[in-house]
Amino acid sequence: MTEIEFFKIWDSTFRNSKNKSRKCLVDGCEKTAIKSHALQKNGILKQISEKNHLFQFSNVPPFQRAKKGNFELSRIGINDVYTFPGFCKNHDSTIFKPIEANQFEIGSDKSITLFSYRALCQEIRRKEIALDVAQKMIETGYNIPLIIYMTDFKTGLLNGLKNLFFFKKELEADIKDSEGKFVHKICEIPKIEICISAPLNIYDENNQLSKTHDNNGKVLNTPLVTSIVNLFPYGDKSYLMVTLSKDFPCNWTENLFTEFNNIKSPNHLKLISDLIATRFEFWCISPKLKNTLTKNKIAGMIKIWSEEVLNFDSIIETDFNVFE
Repeated sequence: MTEIEFFKIWDSTFRNSKNKSRKCLVDGCEKTAIKSHALQKNGILKQISEKNHLFQFSNVPPFQRAKKGNFELSRIGINDVYTFPGFCKNHDSTIFKPIEANQFEIGSDKSITLFSYRALCQEIRRKEIALDVAQKMIETGYNIPLIIYMTDFKTGLLNGLKNLFFFKKELEADIKDSEGKFVHKICEIPKIEICISAPLNIYDENNQLSKTHDNNGKVLNTPLVTSIVNLFPYGDKSYLMVTLSKDFPCNWTENLFTEFNNIKSPNHLKLISDLIATRFEFWCISPKLKNTLTKNKIAGMIKIWSEEVLNFDSIIETDFNVFE
């Protein structure tokens, strides 16, 4: 097999997995999932779009990487921004009705829970797509180092999915019965036309997990600490929302929220720059904001991201600010 043939398989597998029919993510529902928006199309995304387009941070297709690199800010139609095959038509409309209204209650626990739930479900689908690609690449037997890498990658995806499904059930319990398994926080900052919506894993030695050993010293199978972050403009402000498990709280995310809540503009721009350069792969910005970023700044951000993409440590320091 040649390298060109290998990348053709990679590209076709990704496209086929992304477009294939999937079942609704609600347990027990056998209906086909429709294309869902992780963030409200008409009330959030449309207000910062131009000619119904935004720019989304994304992976470059394999055949274009020699010229463009591995990542880019690509122009994308609003109908395809933050979309994933998540829920059937009925569940998509009924579950998320409170945050799909033209005027929803921005700061309520219910709203934050639903934004967080949809962000987490979107990540589940993204990992399922990546899992299909990893499995197909392993089957090619292209070369030993790549097979070893893809095998490790597949293991990581399976562990990640197991973790996401654990917190999915926890969030569903909150949505259904308001069990109070999570802490939801929100603060407003000056408006910036950027959207982030995704779960986050941070390896922080200061995290106070539930007990990890039983009385006999046996290690328990505890979930990886997972928090969920949403940042988007709404009206004349932007809002940061964080969701943290009460049983598995994330110290890093707590500190992030405290920083956002306490600092004044324009210092929040540095925090956002750090988030998109070192923590979050899936985000979008308005064409207006994108046009304020120089090519060198975009290249610098992508360079940092490429270096830190597999770094989940709590401390990543950089003096870079894409917005300066």
